[in-house]
Amino acid sequence: MEPAMKVKDPVCGRHIDLDEVYASAEHEGWEYFFCSAVCHRRFRLEPSAFASAPKPKGDSPSEKKAS
Repeated sequence: MEPAMKVKDPVCGRHIDLDEVYASAEHEGWEYFFCSAVCHRRFRLEPSAFASAPKPKGDSPSEKKAS
């Protein structure tokens, strides 16, 4: 069995399994993943405060280019 891919919530910094993500949101063409309603809400209110500059693929599994 393959281990679940981990992502990092950009608001609280918690690492969570991709299959246990509470919600996701798109910002400037990137998709971000969240562990809870609180983190998701905080991001939606001020996404630029939590969204990081895009990094080369593979550097940060907490976001991905939205398709």
